[in-house]
Amino acid sequence: MPAERYTEQDVEEILKNQISKEFMYDKPEVILDNGSLLIEEEIIDSLGIFVLISFIEEQFHIKINPDEVLLDNFENIDTIKSLVMSKLGSIEA
Repeated sequence: MPAERYTEQDVEEILKNQISKEFMYDKPEVILDNGSLLIEEEIIDSLGIFVLISFIEEQFHIKINPDEVLLDNFENIDTIKSLVMSKLGSIEA
């Protein structure tokens, strides 16, 4: 299946929408921005990271390798977006 072309804004919007829908339905007081610390601010727990990885792999048709499942890669929207964009770039190469 060919990789779709996503801009950084597309990826950011998709990630924010999914995180809001999947993990923040019971946290209306929390404002999600690109720098929100997902685990530290208890937006997502460790199990949630794996749920999010599954979503990312299916949505963007990429594979997140076990050695990429690091807090640094899933700290906030910006770090996840960077990981996704790097994976999408490697597909296009």
